[in-house]
Order: sequence, then C-alpha cells, then structure tokens
Amino acid sequence: MNSEAVAHLEWWANTSTCLARIPVSVEAATGDAWRATALPELDPETRDSLAFLIDLSPVFTLRFKNDAVVEVVAELAGDLNRLHLRTTPSPHE
Repeated sequence: MNSEAVAHLEWWANTSTCLARIPVSVEAATGDAWRATALPELDPETRDSLAFLIDLSPVFTLRFKNDAVVEVVAELAGDLNRLHLRTTPSPHE
C-alpha cells in the first residue's frame, strides 16, 4: 500500500449485513497500523452511530479500492473523525 490511500471502513453485523460503511483516508503509521480520517467529516448522527459500534465491537473491515480487505481494530484518536487502526492478530498468534 502507498503511504496514503482511500478505503472504506465497514462494520459487519454478520456475513450479509453491513451496518456501517464510511469512506476514509488511511495513512500508514507503523508496521501493521494506520491513521484513518473520515471523508468527509462525519455528521453528529453518524459520529454517534460509529461510537456505538466501536463500543459494541471495535473490529471493522478495511476495504481498499483494489479489493484488498484487512480486518482491523479501531481506536479513537481524539475525535470520531480520526481513528487509529491496527490489524487484528491471526488466530494462530
């Protein structure tokens, strides 16, 4: 991945129901981590929904334009328009 890319952060309730799909700009941070910024800035209702989903389960799918998909854990980075993302550990780790 380039140092910066556009992707979608998705929260799936199950294999067929996506409850959130947020366009984000992602920038490589360190190793298996990224900084993500919502594009455009989220409205108050969407921020509240995102906060609820992160509290429910911080595991999201990060889907890039080239169809690459990475499972990530989202953490707040000051406000809900900015998140720290890190890949989830594999089940064998």
